Amino acid sequence: MRPFRALLLRWPAIFIALPMTLAAQTSMKAIVIHQNGGPEVLKYEDAPRPQPKDDEILIRVMAAAVNPVDVAIREGRFGGRGFPFIPGMDVAGVVEQAGDKVTRFKKGDAAYAYLSFEEQGGYAEFAVTK
Repeated sequence: MRPFRALLLRWPAIFIALPMTLAAQTSMKAIVIHQNGGPEVLKYEDAPRPQPKDDEILIRVMAAAVNPVDVAIREGRFGGRGFPFIPGMDVAGVVEQAGDKVTRFKKGDAAYAYLSFEEQGGYAEFAVTK
């Protein structure tokens, strides 16, 4: 019975620390590509968490689409691109943070976005868009 009581006494500390931990995150999990190729080049690893600019929002990604164009990009059929990069252009999730100049969205709003061909980054825990 004592371990259970000790756990109950620690719950407030866990709930208080959790939001601070999430706010201080500088990394995230993502699918990263280091070279062109088939599905075997998709690597699940740590990546820097993007920071929104004044006119951007940070979306906590809940769903990302895999489209034929994503496969073509991964295979290198759309020209050269710098590596490593996080693929994925279609995302849905919740606004985690809004830039200072953003007036249409606020933290907690549901959001979906088509990320630009240049930025991509949808196969991750967080993505930035305008």
